[in-house]
Amino acid sequence: MELTPSFLLRMVRETIAAPRAGAAAVLNMGFAASVGWLALMLMAIGSTLLTHISFAMMPQEAQDFWGAAMGSPMRTAMLQWVILLISVHAIHKLGRLRGGTGSLQGAVVLVAWLQFILLCVQVLQLVVEALVPAAAAMLGVFGLVLFLWLLTNFIAELHGFRSLGLVFFGIVLTLIVLSFVLAFVFALLVGAPVGA
Repeated sequence: MELTPSFLLRMVRETIAAPRAGAAAVLNMGFAASVGWLALMLMAIGSTLLTHISFAMMPQEAQDFWGAAMGSPMRTAMLQWVILLISVHAIHKLGRLRGGTGSLQGAVVLVAWLQFILLCVQVLQLVVEALVPAAAAMLGVFGLVLFLWLLTNFIAELHGFRSLGLVFFGIVLTLIVLSFVLAFVFALLVGAPVGA
C-alpha cells in the first residue's frame, strides 16, 4: 500500500461518503502509534500554515482584531498540538469510561485522519475565499458540520458504539467542558512570550 496523493484523496471521498467504513479501513491499515503521533504533528503544522495564510487574506480590520492571537506561528502550532493532544486522550479515555473498546493507538490514527480531511477542506476554503469570498463562509459552516459528523462516526467505530445520537450528545457535553479548559490554555499561550 502506497500513500499516494490520489490514494489519500480517494480515501477522503470514501470516508466522507461512508464515515464508519472509512474509519474502519484506516484502523485496519495497522499503523503504529508512532506513525499516528507523527501524522498528528504534521497535521498541526499544516493547519498552522493554512491558518496564517487565511489570516493574511483577511481584511485589515479582522487582522487587527485577531492580531494578538495570530502574532506567532509557533504559538499557533503549540495551540493546535495541545488541542489535538487533548482530543486524542478525551476520545480514548471518555470512550472507555462509557464501555468502549477502542485503543489509544486507534484514537491517535483516527484523529490524525480526521485532521487530514479537515485540512483538505481548509485548502478548498482558501481557494474559494480567493475566488468567491462570499461563498467561503458557507464552506466554513460545511466544514463544521462535516467535522461533527465525522467525529461522531469515528468515535462510534473506534469504540464499537451503536447509537450515533448518544455519541453526538457525549461530544457536545465534552466540547462544552473542554472549551473552558482550552480557553484557559489559550489565555496562557497568548499571554506568554513565545518566539516566532
